[in-house]
Amino acid sequence: MAVNVRERKLPSGGSHWQADIRVRLPSGVLHRERLKAPGNTRNQALRWARQREAHILRFGLGERGTQRSRGVPTLAEFAPRFIQDHVVANRLSPTTKRDYENTIKNHLIPVLGNLRLDKLDARHVQALKRRQLAATTTNKMLNQLKAILRAAVNWGVIETRIEITGVKQPDKHPRFYDFADYRRLVEAAGALSPELYAIVRLGGDAGLRCGEILGLRWTNVNFDRHKLLVCDNLVRARDEGEWILRTPKGGRPRWLPLSAPLERALQGLPRRGEHVITNESGRHMTPNALTRRLARAQRDAGLKPCGPHILRHTFCSHLVLRGVHVRTIQKLAGHAELSTTEIYMHLVSEVEEDAIRRLRDEDAGSSS
Repeated sequence: MAVNVRERKLPSGGSHWQADIRVRLPSGVLHRERLKAPGNTRNQALRWARQREAHILRFGLGERGTQRSRGVPTLAEFAPRFIQDHVVANRLSPTTKRDYENTIKNHLIPVLGNLRLDKLDARHVQALKRRQLAATTTNKMLNQLKAILRAAVNWGVIETRIEITGVKQPDKHPRFYDFADYRRLVEAAGALSPELYAIVRLGGDAGLRCGEILGLRWTNVNFDRHKLLVCDNLVRARDEGEWILRTPKGGRPRWLPLSAPLERALQGLPRRGEHVITNESGRHMTPNALTRRLARAQRDAGLKPCGPHILRHTFCSHLVLRGVHVRTIQKLAGHAELSTTEIYMHLVSEVEEDAIRRLRDEDAGSSS
């Protein structure tokens, strides 16, 4: 067995790396492949060639056993490289890594796993669309497939990629608590514990995500300026299963003003560790524990239990209903794209109707 790479000069003046792979098959036959290796450096090309050698030793030559048929990997063969060289190498979040792995395992490989990347066409995309999945799930899966094929093109594995379009997705307005329901939830949470009261206020008064609530540290709460800095997000590590702090979704920290009730809620918390929201032992709370405690407050308030993200929806929706500009909401919520904030804009019609109603009332009052 041997693996070598060398730089091939092209007549046009460019160059690429060629991998020369020789493997002794179990049958005793010496198999040799000379292929264009992806990568811009010798080390990248050599790493790919060694991965290819290991794959042949483990799985054999596949359906045809020829160099040509094995020059381009199948989706199942390429997926591990995509996870390591794109998702992990670019330091995408553990949540994003799990999303890709789950999509690849549960949706892409069962349908397209045995197909070579250069053989994917519109028929295979339509086969994915015909699966009985929600429109949001289907579009997420198709976007991730596009990312995989884009990486394959960038790395020289395939020359071109097919066009992939999503399915029609109905408008879906996020659930949120109206002002009366939110007041009942706040009161129920306050009756249960100071920690739960602060959790509800952090989500509903400041719009923090669940991981941002759990990752918030006392060093980032500034009572003198009446602000808090959202710069930590509590997530599970990629493989170890431990909890780690990362930057918030979108990669941008943000300063948020403290509402008077939220400031009082934070000042009333016991300081049992570096994190603001902790359990009785002083360690940060887990998302499951937070969700369970929130569900109890929701039931006490006569509301249907649901996850903590409804508090963030409530924050954004209440700002819209109070007439706050969409760009300001985007900044406070930490949305990377304005389109994310615009899912709440259907509430603008209620604000406009209320404004016109006030004008009519004022006009009627002046007439009398």
